[in-house]
Amino acid sequence: MKKPLQLAALLCGCLVTSVAFAQAGDKGPGFRFGNGWNLGASVSVGAFWENNAHDSTEDKESGAGWRVQPSLSLSKQLGSRSSFNTNLFYTMERGFDDEDAEDSDSYGISLGYSRKLSQRWGLSVSASYSHSENDEFYGVGWDAANPTLPRIDVDKTDNYQASAGLSYSGNKWNLSFGATWSRTDRDESWGTQSDSYGLSIGAGYKLSRTLSANLSGSMSISDPEDGDTSTSYSLMGGFTKTLSDRLSLTAMAGLSFQDYNGYEDDTTVDPSYTLSLSYKASRRIALALSMHSTYESEYYNDGYYNARTTYVWSHNLTGSMTVQWSDKLYSTLSVSGFYEEHVATVSGLGDRDRKYVQLAFNTSYRFNSYVSMYGSVSWKNDQYDYDSGDDSADDIRLDVGMTFTL
Repeated sequence: MKKPLQLAALLCGCLVTSVAFAQAGDKGPGFRFGNGWNLGASVSVGAFWENNAHDSTEDKESGAGWRVQPSLSLSKQLGSRSSFNTNLFYTMERGFDDEDAEDSDSYGISLGYSRKLSQRWGLSVSASYSHSENDEFYGVGWDAANPTLPRIDVDKTDNYQASAGLSYSGNKWNLSFGATWSRTDRDESWGTQSDSYGLSIGAGYKLSRTLSANLSGSMSISDPEDGDTSTSYSLMGGFTKTLSDRLSLTAMAGLSFQDYNGYEDDTTVDPSYTLSLSYKASRRIALALSMHSTYESEYYNDGYYNARTTYVWSHNLTGSMTVQWSDKLYSTLSVSGFYEEHVATVSGLGDRDRKYVQLAFNTSYRFNSYVSMYGSVSWKNDQYDYDSGDDSADDIRLDVGMTFTL
């Protein structure tokens, strides 16, 4: 009983504080001090429920829970060309069903710096660190051989990331260059650490008032501590066409080259394409439709410690509608369909095709500059059993909460 009462007390305290700030008639959220410093704070409090709490294809159990997400931001304008910002966050989530529970805690910090080098060139640098811990408590009865034995599984992960970008914006040309590094470090029970490195380049050229050509390329290296290093290259090209004042079309197609050391096929070539339409039906209603398909390799172990290859066609069709009912109320409805077709190279893998549909409705209401409310409902049938090929299980989830900004 104590935890719900503590949550209610926190919610009441945030509401009283936010109302007090709103009635004070100040200049909006944030505390401004010194020479250009701005300090902001917010907390989001919410609850959720879903009918398939363990994402299972059988023995579905419903579950509910709550979360608290405080955050703190600090920014400073460094003259007329540069700015600095940092953000800190903490998320505490508690979920449960009749017998089991799942606790999740995460926290982190991000730093960012941007500078306008000239009228057309810009530089940005960022770094971040986050830690997450997921504790799963299994009640008695999870093990048929030991029906009175409970169990606790703990999974801890640290993530590090750094990136730098250079951009150019001209009358006809737009260019971007980027470099990234990331590291994922799991706890000792997993004993895995993986580093990733990436380079990217993008270019856009305005052919006419309504037509632009786009080109992008990237290279990434994945270097896991307990596995083989893999390298991938990607090259995409296409165009963006403004068909009318309200309708625009973007089409991209390209190839990716995957080099997996130690596997049956060391190098694969995977084609992909993306089509997207956006339509502004009115001042308050916007529609979007996109189709993405890719052909890629998938590796598995044949049971004799030999790596084998199968190929997969993945198709994803997504449509969305965003409605601005008023200056304070927004809603979005999205529908996604996914189909995964396995093209087997060995016997027994040709029947593992997969398909699912997902629907989501999100809405938010802003009472004032300090208080807002959000809610969402979603349905999906993407629970998949790789042993049996069963993809008939579904999941319904409800979320509701409030955000207070100081």
